[in-house]
Amino acid sequence: MTEGTLKRPVKVKVCGMCHAENVAEVSALDPDFIGFIFYSGSKRFVGDRPDPSLFTIPGAQTAKVGVFVDEELSGVMKKFDRYTLDLVQLHGSESPAYCGKLVEQGIPVMKVLHPGDGERRTDRERFQHEPEHYAPVVHYLLFDSGGRGTGGSGEKFTWDLLKEVSIPVPFLLGGGIGPEDAEVVKGVDILQFFGVDLNSRFETSPGMKDSLLLKRFMEEIRDLSDI
Repeated sequence: MTEGTLKRPVKVKVCGMCHAENVAEVSALDPDFIGFIFYSGSKRFVGDRPDPSLFTIPGAQTAKVGVFVDEELSGVMKKFDRYTLDLVQLHGSESPAYCGKLVEQGIPVMKVLHPGDGERRTDRERFQHEPEHYAPVVHYLLFDSGGRGTGGSGEKFTWDLLKEVSIPVPFLLGGGIGPEDAEVVKGVDILQFFGVDLNSRFETSPGMKDSLLLKRFMEEIRDLSDI
């Protein structure tokens, strides 16, 4: 067993929640994080004035994550307080300095980075030192495949790319993880691997999660007996 495959449950973040009833269903599964997107360009945007009931999560162990894209610092801070969030996820081009200002205000930060895959050689070269630059000012990193425009592509990148860089803080894997990927996730042997970010592959429509698919997946990855 390598250092990256210690017997420990994989954390689960379910992102892109838009409907209060669906939040209640998913919350009953005890995910570690539930994500709400505050970016108007997303199909899963919570809206300009979301109903506060959307952010009611019965499980005390589930953290509420607000997802933002290049928003003014003041806007992030106001929404963090208004909707009693526990963490913010920054999915744009936010700098380490930007992240640091939020942390100084007592706001935990998860920063999304894109390793670059396939022909995107420039992205891969840029990525080599990014985790180290952000590590002092974030609590977690999230690695996503990215795509044209803002947001994820719904497709996986080559996870082994992460073995080429130093990752000093816990990280989540995102991008195209689906119901059939539980065993693959359990086999990840990269140091600091912490959890997975689940979204479009577990939906019946944008923003509406299939709780049965999530339940099966979460049961599988939390079963450590075959590691």
